[in-house]
Amino acid sequence: MDDRLIVLEGTDALARAARTLPAGVRTGLLLADEAVVAAGYADHVRDELAGVERWEVRAVAPGEPTCATVDDLAAVVRSADHPVVVAVGGGSTLDAAKQAAVVAGGRRVSDHVLGAAPLPARTLPLVAIPTTAGTGAEVTRTCVVSDATGRKLWTWGDALRPDVVVLDPRATATMPRHVTAATGLDAFVHAVEAMTGRRSTAEIVRAASEAVRLVLGNLPAAMDDGTDLDVRLAMQRAALLAGMAIDTGGTGIAHSIGHALGTLAHVPHGVAVAVGLGAALDWNVAGAPDAFGPLAPVAPGRPPAAIGDVYRQLVDDADLAAAVHRCGPLTLDVGEVAATMVAPENRPMYDNNCRRADADERHSLAAATLTLWEALLPQAQR
Repeated sequence: MDDRLIVLEGTDALARAARTLPAGVRTGLLLADEAVVAAGYADHVRDELAGVERWEVRAVAPGEPTCATVDDLAAVVRSADHPVVVAVGGGSTLDAAKQAAVVAGGRRVSDHVLGAAPLPARTLPLVAIPTTAGTGAEVTRTCVVSDATGRKLWTWGDALRPDVVVLDPRATATMPRHVTAATGLDAFVHAVEAMTGRRSTAEIVRAASEAVRLVLGNLPAAMDDGTDLDVRLAMQRAALLAGMAIDTGGTGIAHSIGHALGTLAHVPHGVAVAVGLGAALDWNVAGAPDAFGPLAPVAPGRPPAAIGDVYRQLVDDADLAAAVHRCGPLTLDVGEVAATMVAPENRPMYDNNCRRADADERHSLAAATLTLWEALLPQAQR
């Protein structure tokens, strides 16, 4: 964990966050997703951050950020005379706001994708308040952005990590059931792929193991009673820890599959990677069982292969089928999915996986993904 990062949690975290703002701050820019503004939580943030007398609030359109969205928000940041930027929302909104706060001091975001040019230094303090519990965007130095063709790309740099993170469980209490499921599974996938990946370290394993424990112990409860703030905070902690793990350790083949589904069919990220892990997990464990050793406490007394059973139970408890059903059937070609898995923007995830996949195995994993999707479609019951 970066010592410079301030993480505040609990129902009083927003009030405490006010004390982290630069001295003399009187104005601020609040970038929040449209649902947050409509629900009134943006007003709550403004009220709690006492001392800031005037706020400019800009609603961020739903969906994963595009280059155009980021550039438009960067123009707002650039033209506003505000000494602090506060980002409130899910992972997509946080990614949009983070990139806007950084590229406001430089060129268009498209100039920086895939490391084409280093990101400029961020000149304004940035506070992140996640309203979902899964992406870990509040602590990562990597952001997703889509180009005009819909291709999912990424930017990376230290300036993208916020200065202050506020984990307020009230912010996630009204999260819809299907979003709770998808984001919670996203955190689980992050943790598993970071701790089993080729860049894994003992520190990554510690953070990711705790994230796995928290998801397994709290995601079903969050599905059953979204108003339980203790459970909601536990899921926020899981997402943050898993985010820290992938920030250093990266992700794996489930994410290369997930990003392919996102690019080709605009499948929401959490749903896409959850299905991707479902298609790849048994294959991964069979070929690299030692990588899954740290997950042994998840299924004590049983071989690594049992981790697949644990995940299938979690998927069932979280009703992933309902989230898949909301997306509907996919009309994708297996070869197209397999090729997109190793596109330049997805290759780092593919190569970081614990088990290497050749072309035939990649094709088989793409086919398994589409087969699993089709199998989940009719299972939605709740």
